[in-house]
Amino acid sequence: MIMERLSQVTEPIRSIELYRYDVNVQRTFSHGAWTNRIHGFIRISAGNQSGWGENIMAVNREELDLNEWLSPLQELIGMSIGEAVRTVTSRLTELCSKRAEMVETALLDLAGHLLGQSALDLLGLDGKEPVPGLFCILENDPEKVRVRAQESWDQGYRTHLKVKLFGDIALDKKIVEAARDIMGPETFIVGDVNYGYRPKKSEDDLDGIVASLRILEEAGLNACEDPASLTMPQWIELQRQVATLQLLPDVPLRPAVEAARTVTAGMGGIYNIHPGCAGSLIHAVELARKIQSFGARLMIGDDSLVGPACTVWQQLAIGLSADWVEALEKPGESDAFETCVIAQVTSRTADSEVNLRSDSPGFGLVLDAKQLRSVCPDYGQIGLV
Repeated sequence: MIMERLSQVTEPIRSIELYRYDVNVQRTFSHGAWTNRIHGFIRISAGNQSGWGENIMAVNREELDLNEWLSPLQELIGMSIGEAVRTVTSRLTELCSKRAEMVETALLDLAGHLLGQSALDLLGLDGKEPVPGLFCILENDPEKVRVRAQESWDQGYRTHLKVKLFGDIALDKKIVEAARDIMGPETFIVGDVNYGYRPKKSEDDLDGIVASLRILEEAGLNACEDPASLTMPQWIELQRQVATLQLLPDVPLRPAVEAARTVTAGMGGIYNIHPGCAGSLIHAVELARKIQSFGARLMIGDDSLVGPACTVWQQLAIGLSADWVEALEKPGESDAFETCVIAQVTSRTADSEVNLRSDSPGFGLVLDAKQLRSVCPDYGQIGLV
């Protein structure tokens, strides 16, 4: 259905622009740390309209050749939007899922503008109700977790909270206890271990992982995201054994085009579609529908996004009636981008729900491109701007 709608757009792609946006904020995970990251904001134009996308292009690097990054997209110039979407999808491995996802996002946004339809309508999504925002804490010091949890509470994020865990059960227990102490008994707390309790798949029994998860549940954890690298049968067995603690698969759902074929009921109580790693919004919607057919809960996660992709994934969460969304603009990281925003259709309510204020063509984001160039350290383009 989506491809039929895209076939109605005949204007050829005339230009692709790429804006480099740097974030120099450390983020700590069980597998290591990001000291900086380079985001790409992409703008694709056809006719008299344009569409925007975003993804991370590099982490822990200072240099990046934007023209080299753009060169694989040269063949899209002159194509129709439908042709470009099919080309990107067919070259997912070659382009890498991150590049493919940001390009497809911009193409869907552009198509919506040219057709005068919202991107959610193009994708066949009809959810309109606000979705809770999920505040994420990336700290490995329990006292800092307490401070950040209090910030979450003060900003209105009181129903859902996520904490990063590190595969050290003594530390992880203290982190969960610190978060629970601040948030009280009603907040749904998710812990993300990034495979910290078993980094590589193994046929060993699950006893040690089960023991760790029971300790975390006793400390106040409600759900655990990616506790270990597991086979599909192990996911199902682990969920059976931990019972009331909900598992939350994330990495097994990347990219969406593959996960839509392999995802299985019973892997967890909640499934996370991970922005920035899905590879395709079209296939992410297909995957979400399959997850919801299991009767499981749906989470729209985050990939430390800061710009155009935040409102895009917030809208997908609303359109899909997801249980919550983590892809939120970030104070101290999104600030320069937000000075470039002329109009945006999503907003956060006082109680930290993400709201869709109106229907607008595409994803409803209007940016001051001149201002964006002034806050970005580098810029590249192909085609005729």
